[in-house]
Amino acid sequence: MPLEALLTFIGILIAAWAIARPVQRRSLDLFVPTWILPLACLVSLILIIIRDAPFGIPARFGWPLAVVTYFLTLGAFLTPVLAAIWCVFRWHRAKLTNRNMTRAEQVFQAALREDEFDEVERILRKKRNQHSLERLPASAASTLFHPTMVAKLVGSYSLIHLELLANMGFLTALENPLDAVSSVVRVLLRADVSPMRSAVVSRYGGLEHLNYSDSERTLMEKTFQNPAWFSAAGARYPLVVIATEALQIGEFDIAYNKADQNYMATQGVSSRSRCPIYLAAKTEVLAIEAALEDRFTGTFYVELWHYFRTVQERSKFDKAVWESSPGNWDTPTPYAYLLNEINFDHRNLSCTALRMATSKSLPLRAEQPGNIAHWLARSWSFCIWKIARSEGQVSPGLRDQIIREYLLFLLALHGGPSEIYTHSFGENIEGLHVWRDLFLKELKERAWPPASIERASLESALESLDTGKRFVSEGYDWLEEKLLSS
Repeated sequence: MPLEALLTFIGILIAAWAIARPVQRRSLDLFVPTWILPLACLVSLILIIIRDAPFGIPARFGWPLAVVTYFLTLGAFLTPVLAAIWCVFRWHRAKLTNRNMTRAEQVFQAALREDEFDEVERILRKKRNQHSLERLPASAASTLFHPTMVAKLVGSYSLIHLELLANMGFLTALENPLDAVSSVVRVLLRADVSPMRSAVVSRYGGLEHLNYSDSERTLMEKTFQNPAWFSAAGARYPLVVIATEALQIGEFDIAYNKADQNYMATQGVSSRSRCPIYLAAKTEVLAIEAALEDRFTGTFYVELWHYFRTVQERSKFDKAVWESSPGNWDTPTPYAYLLNEINFDHRNLSCTALRMATSKSLPLRAEQPGNIAHWLARSWSFCIWKIARSEGQVSPGLRDQIIREYLLFLLALHGGPSEIYTHSFGENIEGLHVWRDLFLKELKERAWPPASIERASLESALESLDTGKRFVSEGYDWLEEKLLSS
């Protein structure tokens, strides 16, 4: 290699560095030692000088001058070229180590400033970095889960942040995992590409022809539908806070207090498939259901009543609006639909909890209610007492319907288990009285004795019960005595 070629090589390196974007420069600095290429160029220069300078020193060991000149030329050429190839390999490998981990934040910060995140995703997706990221400094983790970065990557069809959080080792290593989970949930509740949205719509409808991919399903099963992860991540908190935050600022008040057939549509594209309140509540329902089916015994809270309370507080009963939809007189508005859905979710989950607690062999017996069953009873009873004082917020018909579901569940536990179980279970199931007493106790503990307006709501719901059903007629007097006696 002549000196001119070496100088050309150095010029190309300088030009490449000059045109590189700030994120690329930070990435190169992170993975490639800065001294490698300068040292290689210096060695190459020394070899060229030794070859070309007229020192008059004879070759050692009797080697021919032509051979020595050849190897000096070859060494001068290969040294910078091999060094460059090695640098490219180190950069492409993108291995995070204890030595460079502290400088990863510089790449994340540069990506935020330049609004370029491809390099960040490339680094995070390297399999060899999955365990290394558990040692990420707190400040770097905070930058990594910056809302802007999360939103940009999700918007480019990348779920790398949720994939990282799915790793329990990474999640527990974070100094503040709740902040990271909150940043991801806030984006996913409104994003076009969201496994949460796909899971909810796939289960409850509202968006035809949705492709719920295997990768999304697997990711949901590792996170929101994994009771251990859901509890450890505290995912219920950001779901509730972010959803109710949108309600409390009145973002949906005008639209959701109007009649909207599209919101509750099961065909086509329903507007509820993009509703953060609906998606958050249903995501929690899926999480609770997974916990019940897995017989999860750890700490698990049920926060559905928060959604119910906030929705009811924003709902307005306009008689003209409610009577304008004869096909949906009970739930004509999105707010009314949400209240009814959350109420049915409570009932369905309570039935699931009871079925999972019942033995599958004779004699049929329901085990003692677990932690989740207690929370379900508490949350549902809160909703009942809240709706009992809903004058000016919902129609009397919807109020009675919501309360009636709870009363029917009590009556089914009292003497109509076939309303909860499949017919193959029969009617003789031991231990149901414990569940009945739990749900009755939680209802009475919320507000007892009931105020006049609450008592009137209970009486109205009782009167609306269909006594043509045997379990209702046989248990009506018992229920009336338990609820209305002072």
